[in-house]
Amino acid sequence: MENTKELRKQFEKRNFYTTKDSGKVFLYALLLPFAIAFVFTYVSYAIMVGTGVSFEGQDMSEVMYGQLWFLILSMLLTEIVFICLFFCYNKTNRIKNSACNISFKKANVWTCLLSAVVGIVSVIGFIWLIEGCFGAMFTAMGIETSSVSLPLDNVGWYFLNLLILAVVPAICEELIFRGMIFQGLKERFSKVGSVLLSALLFALMHQNIVQLIYPFILGCVLAVVMDRTNNLLYPMIIHFFNNFTTITISFLSNINAIDLSFNITWWFVLLAIFLAGLTCVVFWLLDKYYLRKHKIVQVEKTGEVTQTPALSVGKLPLTILCGIVFAVIVIVLNLV
Repeated sequence: MENTKELRKQFEKRNFYTTKDSGKVFLYALLLPFAIAFVFTYVSYAIMVGTGVSFEGQDMSEVMYGQLWFLILSMLLTEIVFICLFFCYNKTNRIKNSACNISFKKANVWTCLLSAVVGIVSVIGFIWLIEGCFGAMFTAMGIETSSVSLPLDNVGWYFLNLLILAVVPAICEELIFRGMIFQGLKERFSKVGSVLLSALLFALMHQNIVQLIYPFILGCVLAVVMDRTNNLLYPMIIHFFNNFTTITISFLSNINAIDLSFNITWWFVLLAIFLAGLTCVVFWLLDKYYLRKHKIVQVEKTGEVTQTPALSVGKLPLTILCGIVFAVIVIVLNLV
């Protein structure tokens, strides 16, 4: 009877991630979009030339991003890679897809609403500091802060932006970073260490020095919520409403409903720091008086780990270290 149970346990898919899984997934999440984007760009260039698009005397990137089909697909490419990575990695390593710990049945309505508020407040509380103060600093240093984006000047484009830049990333990025990477890191690291490291990896994933500070802050918030609730649904809601708020503010600015031009004065800097600090205090209070008392979705670990120990530098898997080095190199090259 015991032999039968042991055999069943060996063949049963596991429902948890290890730190080795975190390292491999992070490295794949960096390298695969980079490699596939290179191939996609080359094939797209060949298609454009074959259909008569002229590049003579023009900037190649401007011509390519001027094609809406190329722009939309290139913006979806990373998210497509992430969702494929999630399912393929789980299947290859005999891990249940439910290991990401997302539960709709056990979701708390009030926590869902609170998650939406957190996503909105995150943007409003930090936009003055990040876009105003740090944006001005980067501009003064000669660092380009603008990025390629979809048109956002009518309702149709507004909803398409929401789909591509809010709904899809909220699902795909959370499955990878809070569903897989963060949960795997907790095998070796403390809760605080796992939160900070996962947030750093999330920030480095953007591979842009301008997009390091806020994604790190948001990554910490998302990881804390995931740790307190053990339900990936809440980080997904926060992530969606965070991007939803950003897109909505940009849309209102584009149609001249609001003015987002910042006049950087000493009082503006003080106000930006005050709002960011106040937002941090609000998050701390929500964590202390609500999230810490939140009922955690308990999941019993099943299945066995058959992988060999990860090659590590201290507690840090070599795959994560290689990924960090790669991301830093890309960031430096983008600056140059």
